[in-house]
Parts: sequence; structure tokens; C-alpha cells
Amino acid sequence: MRPPGPDSHWDCAQWNSIHGDSRNSDAVRAATNTDYEPRWSALEGAAVLFGPSVAEDGTLYICSGRGHGTSHLHAYDADGALRWESRPWDGRQGLGPRAVPYAPLIDGEGNIFVGDQEHFWCFTGEGTVRWKTPFAKLGAAESFASSIFSMDGYVGGVTLDGRLILLDRDDGSLAVPVLTLPTGVSPRGPSPPPGLWQRGLMDAGTARAIYPGFFGFDYPVTNSPSVNPSDGSIYITGAGRDAGQSILYALRATRGGAEITLAIPFKGRCATTTSVSPDGAQVYTGNSAGRLAAYATENGRCLWTYDEAGPAASPTVGPDGIVYTGTNTLPNRPSTVSALDPVSGRAIWQRDHDELAASLLPCRDKLAPFFPEEQPRAVVNSVPTITSDTLWVVLLLGYRFHDPASGVFLTQPHRVVLTGLDPADGSLRTWTELPDSSEASVVVARDGTIYTCHAAMMSSIFWYGINPVLPESHRTPLRSVGGFTALGHAER
Repeated sequence: MRPPGPDSHWDCAQWNSIHGDSRNSDAVRAATNTDYEPRWSALEGAAVLFGPSVAEDGTLYICSGRGHGTSHLHAYDADGALRWESRPWDGRQGLGPRAVPYAPLIDGEGNIFVGDQEHFWCFTGEGTVRWKTPFAKLGAAESFASSIFSMDGYVGGVTLDGRLILLDRDDGSLAVPVLTLPTGVSPRGPSPPPGLWQRGLMDAGTARAIYPGFFGFDYPVTNSPSVNPSDGSIYITGAGRDAGQSILYALRATRGGAEITLAIPFKGRCATTTSVSPDGAQVYTGNSAGRLAAYATENGRCLWTYDEAGPAASPTVGPDGIVYTGTNTLPNRPSTVSALDPVSGRAIWQRDHDELAASLLPCRDKLAPFFPEEQPRAVVNSVPTITSDTLWVVLLLGYRFHDPASGVFLTQPHRVVLTGLDPADGSLRTWTELPDSSEASVVVARDGTIYTCHAAMMSSIFWYGINPVLPESHRTPLRSVGGFTALGHAER
């Protein structure tokens, strides 16, 4: 007997897939208003982009992508002991390295769903392969960005080449006829920067394939779907009629087929995953310029926009509907975290945390043309997660860096901290040192344990790619580590 709606599937895990639930809310009803300290870590040496997903019994499932001769799906118990891994990939057999952008999806029977470059896989909770379905057999040339459950209990997603595919969970057979989104113009993205995920952090071919998608390039679809638990609508953004336009789609899938119920064009390249309000009445998405928009799910009407949001991250939505978003570093303003009123879209508060950076790092001499400032900065380095009492976000502390070749501004990482903020005003309550940059979601289990994965994007670019061209006085000491960290309540 299949449960009646998508949230009944997602509720079988403490944290499911990338953003915790079907709405991509990044919200957890757990008490976390306390200081934290690292308890254990795992998968050092591998870039971990998302996860872990946390099963009802506390088992952690997480993906990596180191390539030939390594496993790419790993199961740990809550104390950090490895329970099992998928078969090492030999180039033909085993789960491949393109599993790395997945956070595993868990169903009510304890089955684990994850994709790679060729197949969508189903594993048992003990690591046995139940089935695998080739994407090519279904007319798709690409994998999913991430996977979802439909209202009817099917599993699947939207492929990077724009195909909605839903499969039967029992055997991986096609459950709903494939729906192909209208063809759009996918802007070409840059090559991966020097240093990115080097020294075995990720398979080189996989890094080249997935890097542009993080910023909305190269593929018709580059984001994760969300599901509205009130009516089962699936929301995804795709490429528009030209490189300066994107489209927000609402899809409706039933046993008889799938259809597009809304197609809402908006300006800009989309690199922001959709999120849905708790009542299902609003869906949020944004563009790479940092414009976040709220749309009415009933008719697609734009309700409001906010121009200082995160350009490449899913907005977080609290149980009370408040929307949280964080900006990257920009040349003319600091990185900030904002809390937005869901009705008006106005900022309840907007706050930077450069004061924390100044307390932990010294001012440093300018170095033209690379470092235009003396003072350190604090830059949002994760999707925020809201619990019952605290807003959690990873901050990267370092110095603003200007790449004269591309004109891009980045932040050279020197320290990385997990911060607990007061949801009422964004003020800093607590912080804990982390070993590496995150660039992902903050996962919170029901008992308050926090897991931070380390995508090592910023750290590897600077450590391997930029450090060698800088004088020793202006290099970063933060070495790429990768893996993920478990943090528990600090004992004082």
C-alpha cells in the first residue's frame, strides 16, 4: 500500500535528500540552542557535496565521487562507524562517480535511491542492489540533479536535459510516461578553475561535467525539484527562450501521465533550487543575480521579489513561513543573511557577520591587483538551516580576492565556522570551527546532532590553484580536507 502523499515518504527519515523534506525547506523541529563541538569525521580526502541523509534509525547515507577503484555510496552509524559501501567502481560495474551531486533519498521501507552518470539505482538499507534503471533506455542523456517522491509514491526526478521521469519503487520500471520540458537555450559556462577538487578529491571528468551546473550553465535543468505536499505539484526551473531568461515550471503527474500546469518566465540565469511554503500556497526561486521571487502556486502570479538573496542556493523556509537566504561576497557590499516576511517579501532583518571575522583574523596588507582590502570578511558558505530555536549557517572567514583575468570577486578562505544565529534578529549566539569549506546544507538530526559536509570548493581552488601564484605572505593556510563532520552538544 503506497502512502497518499509525498511528505509521508519523506517523513520516514530524519533528514531526506538535499534539503531535508519534499518542500526543500531546510527546516527541522529540533532543539539546538547550545554550543557545539566536533565529535567525529569521515570520508576525508573526498569532496562531499551534499548530505548525509539521516534514516529513522540514525543511519547516515552519503555520496562521494573519487572515481576509479573507489566506492561512491557510504553508510555510517550515528557514532561514525562505517556500516557498508557500494561496490568500488571499475569504469563499468558499480555505482559511478556522478553519484557525488546526490544526497540519497530514503523511502518508508528503508530503500536508498541514488543516481550516477548512466543509471538510477535502488539499494536496500543493507547495501544490496535491488535494481538499476538506465537513463538512456528512457530517452535521457543525463542524470537527475536530485531525486523526489511523487504524490502517488513513485520515485524519480527531472534530468539535466529536461525530462520528468518517475519510476516504480519496487522494480524501477517506468510508472508515468516521460514528460519532456520545452527546449530552451542553455548558456555555456566556464571551465572549472585551476585547483578545483584536485589531488583525488573528485574524479576529474566528473568535476568538469558537474561544475557548470552549480551556477546554472550548460544544461537545460541545473536544480533540484520541490514537491508541494498539498497537491503533489512538482516545481523545477529550466532554460528559457534565450540565455537571459529562465522558466519556472509546475508539473502534475498521475498514473495516467504528466503535464505542465504552469510555465512562468523570469529574467536571468537560474541557479536557485525551488522551495515551497508550509501551506503550499507559495513557491520560491531566484536567479544568479540574487533576485529571489515568490509566486502563487494557484495561478503563478509573482507576489514579490527581493534583490539581495543568494544567487546559487535554495531559500530556507521556516515552519512559520519566514524565508531565509544568504548572499555571496560582492565588490560593493558585504555578505549577509536575511530573514524575509513571506507576505510582503520585505526584510525582517538583514545582517552581516564581518565583526566575527575581524575578531578571529587580523587586518592584512593590500596586494594589488588580488587583494583590494585589508580587513577580513565573513561570507555565507552554506544553505541556512532553521531549527526550533536557532538558524544555522556556515561562514567562511577570509579576505576578498579579485581575479583580474575574469573580474570575479571571491573570498580567500582562512577559517571556516558553523554559526548559530538568533532567528529574531540574526545576531551571533555561538560558533564552532570546521576543518574545511562547506558549500552545502547544514543537516540536523532529531536529537540535535549537526552534520556539515565539506565540498571543498573554495578551499581547493585557493589551496591548489591560487596559492602557487601568490607570495607566501598572502597565501591561505586552509588545506582542502573534504569529508563530513558530526557535531554534538559541547560539554562545558
